[in-house]
Order: sequence, then structure tokens, then C-alpha cells
Amino acid sequence: MTWWAGFWRAPVTLLTLVLAMSCGHWAQGVLAQQHPATTRAGLESIQIRPNVHVIFGAGGNVTVHVGEDGLVVVDSGSTEMARALLDAIKGISPRQIRMVVNTSADLDHVGGNAIIGGAGVGLSPDPFGDGNHATVLAHENVLRHLSALGTNGAESPFAIKMLPNDTFTSRYRSFYVNDDAVQVIRQTGAHSDSDVMVLFRKADVIATGDVIDLRQFPVIDPQKGGSIHGELEALNRLLTEFVVPGVPLVLKSGRTLVVPGHGYVADYAEVVEYRDMVTVIKDTIQDLIDKGLTLELVKAANPTKGYRVRYGSDNGPWTTDMFVEAVFNGLSRKK
Repeated sequence: MTWWAGFWRAPVTLLTLVLAMSCGHWAQGVLAQQHPATTRAGLESIQIRPNVHVIFGAGGNVTVHVGEDGLVVVDSGSTEMARALLDAIKGISPRQIRMVVNTSADLDHVGGNAIIGGAGVGLSPDPFGDGNHATVLAHENVLRHLSALGTNGAESPFAIKMLPNDTFTSRYRSFYVNDDAVQVIRQTGAHSDSDVMVLFRKADVIATGDVIDLRQFPVIDPQKGGSIHGELEALNRLLTEFVVPGVPLVLKSGRTLVVPGHGYVADYAEVVEYRDMVTVIKDTIQDLIDKGLTLELVKAANPTKGYRVRYGSDNGPWTTDMFVEAVFNGLSRKK
């Protein structure tokens, strides 16, 4: 290679990377123009692929995959919004709901199981079952949490039809439906011990559940098996195995679309930004721990500086201090 060829290659490569990283919000604009949002049953939805829709406002984001075999629904929202969600799904397609996949045991992701699942029929109907019900697939820990005894040894407060009727513990659960290969990916230990992600390979869409929450810092719940190490492992795995950036033709719309547990539909660039944010904060807190600072001193040092305005909150169910404490405790335990 001549010296001038190397001289020009460097800035061209850099330009490509810059364009790729800046196309995330551009892609959102193009997506919105091509498929404007509609409102069904009071819930906003958007078509992100010819046969994939996302419904917002029912609790967690709900992904609907449409095809000749019926509907595959990722997450069922909250119990309170289940009827509205069912109406919104019917507004997308009159086909039967065949499968519901829960990405965690959180009630804003499983609360509609009874109503959404009860409106469908399983991919492999049970001839001895009690009526029709869609297949509800989840990691085994979802069933364990929802069926656990209530306070004072009382029965589980959740109805039987709210529980998943098909569970797994393997690294993947793969199946073929609607002329698409679908992979349900075990990613336990990130947000919780029940996390899964759902990849529609032909549609090139992945629903991440609360591994990604673009409204705020990731919700890491150690009481439910979540950890900062598992969260970073999940984000890095997304980037290395499943999410493909729109390069080198960065001005075209081709790219993997990412449906987070909450927030807007994203792509590779936004996942990189989210991963880098978590990494920087984790490294900052680790450095403060290495200097001997206590949790209160770490909080006072504001390790989320630069990201707090975008992702932080001083009140609500998940605050910045709660996130810092979860990271601090997770790093302190690893010695």
C-alpha cells in the first residue's frame, strides 16, 4: 500500500463509522415517515416491518409478528391495559393469536397473559386442555415467580391462566412460524433472573425486554437476580451476535431494528450508545470503589454525570440513586 492510500483510507473509515453512529435518530425519522404511528383502542402502534408492529402504552412495549400461521406476541402488557391491548392487536390483524412470549416476570410484561392468551389458540393445541389458549412461552423462572406462594403461605395471587404454559431453561428456544425463524434467547441475570430476548430472523427485529429501557438507566434488580455484570454481558451480546448495523450503505434503511422493553424503536447505534453509557458509569463507580469510597460518597461524587439528564430521575419507581446503588453493590460483591 502506498502512503497516500493509507492516508485517505483512515478518514474514509472514520467517516463511515461516524455516519453509522449518527444514523440512529435519522433511521427513526425515516421509519416514522414510512410508517406513521396509528392509535388503536387508545394505544399507539407503529408498523416497523411489513409483518411486524409495535404497540406502546400497554405497560411494556408489545411486539406483534403477523403471518399465515397467526400472531406471535412478545409480552402482554399490564393487567389493567389487557382489554385495550387485545383490541389494538385485533386492529392490526384479525388472525388468531398463537403464541405469547414473556421477556420477564415483571407485571407490565405478563399482566395480560390471561386475556391475550385466552383470546388465542396454541401452536400445538392440547386436546385434553381446558378450552383454547395461546401458547405462553417464558423462561422457567417466570413460572416459578408467578406461581410462588403469597404472603403468610397463601396461594399465588395470580390466576392459573396468567401463568406461562410452556417454559424452557436452555440457551435458546427456536421454532419456525409465519415463514420466519424465531429464536427466544435466554439472557438471565441482566435485569432479572427471567430475562429473554426474541429474535425474528427474517424480519430482522429483536425484542429485548427490559435489558434495554431507553427511558432511563437500566433497571437492575438484584433481589430478582439482576446484576451489572449480566446487564453488560447482555448488551455486548446484542451487539456482537444479533444486532447488525446499517453499514457500509449507511444512508439506506437496512439494519436490525431493536424493540426495547420501554421507549422508542432503536438500532445498532442506540444500543452502542446505551452500552457505552452503562460501561462508563460502571468503570467510574469501580474506580471510586477502588479508592475506598462508601456508597454515600460514591452517590455524592455523581458518577452518572453526563448521562443523568438523559436517563436519570430523582423520583419514581427507578431513581438514579437506586441505579448507582445496584451497580455499587454488584461491583463490591465481586472480589
